[in-house]
Amino acid sequence: MNAAHTLPAAFIMAALAGCASPSYVNKAKEEPSGLGMNQVVFQVYDAYSTTPPDCAAILPLKIKFGTQIKEEDAAKVRLSLYAHLSTQSKRNVRLERIDHVLAEVKDDRKALGEQIKCSVVIEGEISEYDSTFYGVYSRVAVAVDLKMTRVSDGVVLWEGHHAAVSHGGSVPLDPVGLAMGVVDAATNIRDEQLLRVTDDLARRLISTIPDNKVVALEDPVSEPLKVLAPPPAAQAETPPVPVDDLAAGEKLLADGDNAGALAAAERAIAADPDRSGAWFLKGRVLMLDKDYGGAEPAILKAVALDSGNSKFLNALGAVNAQKGASDRALAAYRMAIAADSGDGFAWYNSGVLHFNAGRPIEAADSFYGAGLAYLKAGDYAKAERALADLKDINNSGIPVRTKVKAIEEALSDLSRRKS
Repeated sequence: MNAAHTLPAAFIMAALAGCASPSYVNKAKEEPSGLGMNQVVFQVYDAYSTTPPDCAAILPLKIKFGTQIKEEDAAKVRLSLYAHLSTQSKRNVRLERIDHVLAEVKDDRKALGEQIKCSVVIEGEISEYDSTFYGVYSRVAVAVDLKMTRVSDGVVLWEGHHAAVSHGGSVPLDPVGLAMGVVDAATNIRDEQLLRVTDDLARRLISTIPDNKVVALEDPVSEPLKVLAPPPAAQAETPPVPVDDLAAGEKLLADGDNAGALAAAERAIAADPDRSGAWFLKGRVLMLDKDYGGAEPAILKAVALDSGNSKFLNALGAVNAQKGASDRALAAYRMAIAADSGDGFAWYNSGVLHFNAGRPIEAADSFYGAGLAYLKAGDYAKAERALADLKDINNSGIPVRTKVKAIEEALSDLSRRKS
């Protein structure tokens, strides 16, 4: 019997659909097709265009009732959405911070927005996250429905739905083809393939959210220090090792507890007023809470105690930029770059200041420096963001195509290596 005749027609249809590039369907202009295969369905509402959000917080995804999806799998999808959203100019709120405040406000959206200083949330439901193996055919799929809403009144600004699917195997026509199909199908259900499909889903959906602003990065430290708890006492009568206030504050900030981190920083300063890291932690927490008037004196103290620390100088630049003191901000970023030429934060934020001041050539130089720095550091999301800003400048008529091509080729080469 011909093996191809025993393969269900649905498998053949699915395999063909898996070979096609995804189609993007804007519901405001057209209706999704009946088959709905490999479609990214989205809609941007008028409320978005009227008042584009400058911040978006991604809430934990709900799991569709009746599915066997695990919480940790939903968390992977959420993290991938967060990573791709970070390539846009919108201010992101760290997931740990969102979860901490959500627990405090009991899911009150307005209270959440007030505390995290963000007017918009992205929420949704994951309906599929699995892999299926049928011998000569396998299917890996991740599906989610998302919507962006304004926390003040619940108005929907954007929504999107997509099921990203990877099909493995082939229609076997002979014994050799059957063997090769089994190998391909088995390869398709590896854990790595689930992560790739998740990345495809997040990238496609986030790409349908408009992004047309150039804004500064806010936090001079991408991730707070992850501080481990002290080891347990060897014997019952031995007192536990006390946790350093600064280390405790960093951990609290990493966990999203800004108030606890600020209190720990104050205790560390009281114990040692010359501890630059404690002053920096205090200033950083106040910056994240948008208390720039309170943040600047703390950051200035940190810089005075350790003038060669590029992260402290970055914070000084960021707080001055927020206060409208662009010249002082640029001076701080120049000092940060002098201290560390690979400081992507200082390069990028310098580019934003130049761009907003109508200096596109200087902006292009800075965005190019940021792209190179982020590539070297392995922060490809921010490298893509710098590339997008370079492209905008090039499209405006400023001849920076050489810089664009250099970053594009580097990212493309990295993508090929990962594949």
